[in-house]
Amino acid sequence: MTKWLWIPQPRAGARLRLYCFAHAGAGASAFSNWGPAAPPDIEIAAIKLPGRENRLDEEPLTRLATIAEVASEAILSADSRPFALFGHSAGGKFAIHVAERLERRGHIPLHAFISGAPANLTNDRIHDLKHDEFIQAIEKRFGSLPVQITDDSDIWKIFERPLRADMEALETDDISPSPLNTPLTIIDGARDNVIEKSDLAAWRAWSYGDVNYEIVDADHFSYRTNPRAYLSIIAKRLFTIEH
Repeated sequence: MTKWLWIPQPRAGARLRLYCFAHAGAGASAFSNWGPAAPPDIEIAAIKLPGRENRLDEEPLTRLATIAEVASEAILSADSRPFALFGHSAGGKFAIHVAERLERRGHIPLHAFISGAPANLTNDRIHDLKHDEFIQAIEKRFGSLPVQITDDSDIWKIFERPLRADMEALETDDISPSPLNTPLTIIDGARDNVIEKSDLAAWRAWSYGDVNYEIVDADHFSYRTNPRAYLSIIAKRLFTIEH
């Protein structure tokens, strides 16, 4: 299952692993800055989904249940250390479903960190729209895409395939919230104009206990360039749990 994981900076002596899920259409390299930025006791392991980066020739997954199954298997097969989950945007929904699948198998993550992600999507289905309509819908939801991507048909094909797949996985998700024993922290960017703040309150339905809410000085995609803002919250929660 090693093809499912990328460890940007291996730390065999770290006490904990943090398994990370990127935003829709993105690959594990979204966490390239996280390895060196993490505290010494946290090893970063980014989930490598098919259909992107060095798995470009593989078919992307289009159902959350399948993503949760393969990712949870990869996590349980990879390492015996305690672990937590982090997911941003679409990755937040992926992470919560992985936590649910792991709990069903008797493995409770130390924590799940959900960043920049609404608990519930709108009823709009955009994954099967035609080219122009799909780009317009994506830009309406997440902001403008670089013209270098949208105006180059070869580059767009590479980018579009996993993006449509991730949106399909989100838009076909029919699993009702299932309260978890995994502690939850919801991270909200103060400058994130993609997420409605009211959409974050619904994450409470996913926990038997309290749900923590944290605000970082970030826009929707700052997690790629300013990981320390997120890792400071993550370290605070994880090491509080440990002790």
